[in-house]
Amino acid sequence: MTTELWQGTREGVARLFRRHAPNRETGVVALLDEDARTVGAVDGEEAGEVRRELVPVWRRRLLALLVEHPESMEELRELVERTGSRLPGGQQPWSQTNIAHGSATQFAVQGGNIVYHQSGGEHPASDAFRTGDEA
Repeated sequence: MTTELWQGTREGVARLFRRHAPNRETGVVALLDEDARTVGAVDGEEAGEVRRELVPVWRRRLLALLVEHPESMEELRELVERTGSRLPGGQQPWSQTNIAHGSATQFAVQGGNIVYHQSGGEHPASDAFRTGDEA
């Protein structure tokens, strides 16, 4: 993981912590380097799988930084946009927000298909939801 994109992202994350949580910068850089070694130790599909597993871990770490230092939000947003714009088309991050209210049914997909079949009439549980009964 020694690409120019990786180095730029690593430095961007380090700079973010240096400015907003300097006491955590060294530890964060060590974690980034350890994760890079982990990804570099495997090939192909497995490397992709390891990367996908690391996404929620880093999302949680960056969210913790935002909770503690909300003023870092714009800098983080710029880093994400800059990094995302340099990823190959198939690797760019997607964001989607879906909100359903009441008894609405909602379906969403990115980069795939949804096949949905519904028989005629109402769903058997729909009356229980409207009346609050546990039918």
